[in-house]
Amino acid sequence: MNPYDRLGVDTNADDATIRRAYLGGVKRFPPERFPEQFSAVNEAYQLIKDADSRRRYLLFSKQAGERSPIEAVRSHFKGRQERTPLPFEAMKTFLRGCMTR
Repeated sequence: MNPYDRLGVDTNADDATIRRAYLGGVKRFPPERFPEQFSAVNEAYQLIKDADSRRRYLLFSKQAGERSPIEAVRSHFKGRQERTPLPFEAMKTFLRGCMTR
């Protein structure tokens, strides 16, 4: 299950909303009584707890649901005969565009 669903927050939620949802999950599933659920809530929070974590989750996680931007770039270049990397500025522009969608 993706971390947003596990914590019950929207994908556009801010840090404070995610933290409130995490604390609610911790109260609902204390580690002494519900170790598996607590672990799942904690793992979800670690994946999306701040903007950098959410960006890493979106770009690199296989759990992100749809193909991540990195997977899209990789599949685009997979079939080419000569493999030349995208220029740095073009890649940076592409990834920033993916983040704003």
